Amino acid sequence: MRLGQLAALLAVLIEAGIVLDHSWTKIGDLSGNADAIAIVSVVAMLLVFSEFVRVGRATSIRSLVWLGFVARFTALGWAGTGLFALLASWLAPGSAGDTLAVPFFWVAGGLALAISFYAFTIGRKRIIVRKFRIARAAATGNYAGRTQFRIAALSDLHLGEFVTAEHIRRAVEISNGESPDIVLLLGDYVDNEGSVAGRLLAELTLLEAKLGVFAILGNHDVGCDDSQMLIDALERDPTIILLRDTSAFVEVGSGAEPKTVQIIGIESPGDWRPRESVVFGAEVLDTELQASSADFQIVASHHPEVFAPAAESSVDLVVAGHTHGGQLAVPFTGRILNVGRLVAKYFLGLYELGTTKLVVTAGVGVGVIPARIGVPPEVTLIEVSLD
Repeated sequence: MRLGQLAALLAVLIEAGIVLDHSWTKIGDLSGNADAIAIVSVVAMLLVFSEFVRVGRATSIRSLVWLGFVARFTALGWAGTGLFALLASWLAPGSAGDTLAVPFFWVAGGLALAISFYAFTIGRKRIIVRKFRIARAAATGNYAGRTQFRIAALSDLHLGEFVTAEHIRRAVEISNGESPDIVLLLGDYVDNEGSVAGRLLAELTLLEAKLGVFAILGNHDVGCDDSQMLIDALERDPTIILLRDTSAFVEVGSGAEPKTVQIIGIESPGDWRPRESVVFGAEVLDTELQASSADFQIVASHHPEVFAPAAESSVDLVVAGHTHGGQLAVPFTGRILNVGRLVAKYFLGLYELGTTKLVVTAGVGVGVIPARIGVPPEVTLIEVSLD
């Protein structure tokens, strides 16, 4: 078993010994306590079942992989919940009798199972639309009326072991239903195999956008097996404009004075190295912004770290992915109690730095952990208004 799984088992052993025996001197001593023995035995069994992840991958039986993940996170969640029982024993050592301690532990286990099952099933599949509104006075003066356009952003599809083509198709359908003017594809289209490019493009070519579908490459795209196969497929597709550290220009609005929007696509430099993303992004921006007279500038970047050099250059909007929004968070707490806080400065939603705004999408797929709780997959819609 992995170190984390053994730590979870040890944690439950200690928790049960302390709380159910009501003694800090009986850590791990379960003798004579049938309930504590039963709880520890169930957790140990869950951790054994968690090895089905490896068995399922070796045998290509996906149901075993899911069973293993649910069992693993149920055990880990049960161990974490038990810490509250320890806190209660410390705050009121004489008030927790068997009538409360035993049901508490079993309810905690049931809750951990329910949350894990949701996270690995409904939680990772229920795609939402997250909307942002951005308004800015145009740099070239006052316009009569207001120019508006809509951007749909899809990121981190991760077609592969845990994300099906049907899931991506659902995201495409949702995007089309929002009638965007521009679609931004922000990278990590596949998980580990570029050879699935055919299945991927069969879904992405269904995207609809009045002014075009623009794509960049993520770290998985440039680092996966057969990556060149994926890149070639994207470059050949007539429905997608692949921006490899280059710009595209579109005109928005109607009337005699349409407004020019510059879309700068910055692809990933490879494995996630924040400092490299900043330096590489700054170099691309220096080149692409020279003599630019666009009314509005959009940077499409897989990595949100590009926000810093973009703000220094007074770019209007950066749209990024990569972080999956953290994937795991306490529901309804947004960015407050979110795993993303441990790995990135900018990981979900809207940020502002000077006159520059950054939108980080939670993405469509899942990563190493194929679960979502509190951070559902999303199609991000950005409504831009220019005065």
